[in-house]
This record gives sequence, C-alpha cells and structure tokens, in this order.
Amino acid sequence: MKPNYLKIGRGIINLVSDTLQRNYISGKILYVADPIVDKLYGDIVKQKIAINGRLKVEYVDYNTISFAMGIAERCIATDVNCIVGLGGGRTLDVCKYAAYVSKTPYLAIPTVAANDGLVSPIAVLKRQDKLPKSLGAAMPTMVLIDTEIIANGPIQNIKAGIGDTISNYMALRDWDFAVERGKDEMNTYAYLMSKSSLDALMKTSFDSICPEFIEVLVNSLVLSGISMDFAGSSRPVSGSEHCFSHALDYYSEKKNLHGLQVALGTIAMLKMIDEPYDEVLNYLRRFDVDVNPKTMGINEVTFIKCMQEGSSMRKGRYTHLDEVNLSDDKLRKLYLELIEEL
Repeated sequence: MKPNYLKIGRGIINLVSDTLQRNYISGKILYVADPIVDKLYGDIVKQKIAINGRLKVEYVDYNTISFAMGIAERCIATDVNCIVGLGGGRTLDVCKYAAYVSKTPYLAIPTVAANDGLVSPIAVLKRQDKLPKSLGAAMPTMVLIDTEIIANGPIQNIKAGIGDTISNYMALRDWDFAVERGKDEMNTYAYLMSKSSLDALMKTSFDSICPEFIEVLVNSLVLSGISMDFAGSSRPVSGSEHCFSHALDYYSEKKNLHGLQVALGTIAMLKMIDEPYDEVLNYLRRFDVDVNPKTMGINEVTFIKCMQEGSSMRKGRYTHLDEVNLSDDKLRKLYLELIEEL
C-alpha cells in the first residue's frame, strides 16, 4: 500500500478509526509506543484501533536494528494487517523500518516534531555498538499529526524541529556545489520541495512558538520528508551540516538533539565558505533557538575533530567539507567566533 493519507491539525488523533476504515484496514493491528507516551495518549489510540480490528500491543524499549527486525518478524509470522506507531522519533523509526521490511501498512502518529523524519523514507536506528545508522525505508502509509499534542510537548523538541528545517539552507548549497563539481546529479522536483519547506518556515509572519506557527513547522518538516522520497535519498535536506552532526553523534560525549546540531553546523559551514549567515542566525534568535557550542557542551577539541571527520560520515555525499580548509588553526578560530557570536 502506497502512502496516501496525511492529516495535520488540532484533534487529529481522534481520527485513528476513521483513517483505518478509509484505508480498508481490519484484522490484526499492532499498536507500538513507548511506555511514557502510551500513558499520555495510548488509551485514545487503542480504543480507536479496537473499533477496526484485533488490537495487539508492543512497547518500544530499544531503537535498535535488531528490535525493529523483531517487530517485522512478528508482523510476518502472525499476519499483522497494520502497524500503528505512536510517539517520537525512536518509536516511529522502529515502526517505519519494521513496516518496510515486513511490507505491512503503517499508520504513524508523531507526538513530537523535532526533525524531518516524520514522513521521510529513512529510519535512524542503533547498531550493536549503539551508534546510529541511517537505513533506507519507506514513507508511512498513513500519517496523523495532531498539532495540539506537538504543542504540549517539550519546547526544546520544537526548537530542534526549527533547526532541522533551517539546515536545508546549507544542504541545498552543498547540493548545488556537488552538481557544479560533477559529483552529483540534480533532481529538480526534490530540490524545489526542500526549498519550499525552507521558504515556508523562513517567511512565516509568526514571532513566537504559537499553535499556528507549529502547524507551519509541521508542514515544513513534512515537505522535507517528501523531498527525500522524490530524490530517493536524503540529499535534498542533508549536506555538510548533517555530516558534522553525524560526527558529533559518534565522537561527542554530550548528546544533543539532532536539529540543534545541524543548525549549528549550518552556521559554522556558512562561515567556513564565507557566505552570509545573518538570515539564519536572526531566525534562530527570533525563536530563541540556542546553538552555541559551549551551551551545547561541545568543546573545542570535539568541534575540530567532528568538522574534520564530517566528510567521512556519509560516503559519496560530496559537500563543501571535501574542499574547504579544515586545518586546526582555522577551525579553532571558527570555534571561538561561534562561541562569541552565538
């Protein structure tokens, strides 16, 4: 079943039963959530599922590849007709990959909007060594995004969502750069989708994180996810700033939200290639998104190492990191400037 159903707005969580009916889902339906989110919204979703079929339950304790494969095996072995995932990125990525492997229809109900993985065809799961791995998957068959639930979540997650969308600013520059160097090909549809996502956020008239702004943010994150599906990869939304963030995931002792890391990476890279960054910085300040490396617990040594190792994080992803001067002295100067300016 191809992705064909998306609803965004307040109170959308109440449309679970209607959504399943419209997509002719019945029989065994596997509900997947982490225990914390389940206590908050699980009863609503499980009651709606029970209207349509036989409810089965799985709680997410680990966002590992093996755990997702275990759910996929359960879906295949017990003839599950649909997966319903409720929660944040960890739960949704487990469900996304399990649905992809088992070829099971999947209804995603995000409870946070911290990154563009809401509808993307990519799942980020942990390997046996606990390091993250981006895996190809498929977009959810159905998506219900309740902006009221998003608004009631941690404000830092919303700020991370802003940062992740803002990072398209650098990702698109890197894509243009790679195409100019003959290192990549352009997919204009995917490029325009990513740019539309960025423009929708940057041109918003809102100056605070209000319910109306959250709807704009969610729409932007969804557009970013769709652009990846158009491209068949994360290229439209992932450039040097994401390579830097992936390196932080590997080498930094302090763990930060992905959206904040790529926002920092965006400003750092714009400074590295001597392009204006005031527009991005002013926008982050407008919504009080703090990406100062000192505040984020990223020390000078870690910053330098992650900038230098960034290009090795994503093989075949040509970016400005492949040509820019990454000497210790230059990066040390950049780090101190970021500490002062951010």
